[in-house]
Amino acid sequence: MSSALIFAFTAGAVSTVNPCGFALLPAWFARQLAGHEGDGNAMRFLRASTNAAAATLGYVVTFLAATLVLGSGANWLGPMLPYVGATIGGALVVWGLLAVAGLRLPASRITSTCRRANARYGAVGFGLSYGFVSLSCTLPVFMGLAGVSFLGDSDLALQNVAFFLLGSGAILAAISVVAAVLGAGVFQVVGRHHATLRRLSGALTALAGGYVFLYWGQLLFNDTPWMRAILDTGGYWAAMFGQFLSEGAGRTVAAGALLGIAAISTAILLHRRAVRSQANNRASSSSLNH
Repeated sequence: MSSALIFAFTAGAVSTVNPCGFALLPAWFARQLAGHEGDGNAMRFLRASTNAAAATLGYVVTFLAATLVLGSGANWLGPMLPYVGATIGGALVVWGLLAVAGLRLPASRITSTCRRANARYGAVGFGLSYGFVSLSCTLPVFMGLAGVSFLGDSDLALQNVAFFLLGSGAILAAISVVAAVLGAGVFQVVGRHHATLRRLSGALTALAGGYVFLYWGQLLFNDTPWMRAILDTGGYWAAMFGQFLSEGAGRTVAAGALLGIAAISTAILLHRRAVRSQANNRASSSSLNH
C-alpha cells in the first residue's frame, strides 16, 4: 500500500474527531446504545455495522458535494455553515431533552413520516449532519486528498477518497459496535426499565448538541469566557484522539477494528443465509412428503 493511501486512511480516521463536530460522536454512541431493542446480539452487531456504513457514506457524500460546490467557484457555502451548524446543534438539544423527559411529539401524519424516515435513513442523515458541521475543519484536507483545488481543478483521486471513507468508517463502526454490544448487556440488566436507557441516550445527545451549538454559535454571538472554556476543553480532547489516530498504533487499531467488524459481519450474514437455506430445504422436504 502506498504512503498516499495510508495517509488518506489516517486522514479519514482523524477527521472523525475534528474539533468542529467530534462532539456528535457521543450522540452517535447514544443512538446505537439505545437502538435495536429486542434484537439478539448477532443482529445488533450486524445492524450496528450497517448503520456505520450508512453514516460513513453520508459523511463522505457531504464532503464530495461541498468539494464540487467550491470547485465550481461558488462562495455561498462558507457564510452558511455557522447557521446550519447551530441549527443542527439546537435540534439535537431539543430532541435529547424530549427523550430525557420521556416526551414524544403529538401523533400526526408528519411525525409518523419522520419516525419512519428516521428508522430507515437516520444513519445516513446523521452522517450528512456530521459531515456538514465538520466541513470547516476537514474539507481542506479532503480536497487536498481528492486532488481538488479551490481554483476549480476537479480531477478527483477516487482511490484517496475510498481510503478516506474507510478511515472514517473504521471509527464510526467501532463506536457503533461497542455501543450496540454494550446496549445489549444493559437491556438485559434494566429489563422492563429500558426507558432509563433512552433517557441516558437523550442526555448524551443533548450534551453533544449543546457543544455543537456553542461551537458554531461563537461565530454568531459574542464569545464568553465560559463558552471559550468549554470549547477549549473539547478541542483539547479532539486533538488528543486525533494525535493517537495519526500515529502508527492508532492506525493499526483503526484498521484492525474495520477488518474485524467486516469479518464478523460477513460471518454472521453467511451463517444466517445457511440457516435460512436449511429451513427452506426442510420446508420443501416436508411439503413433498405430504
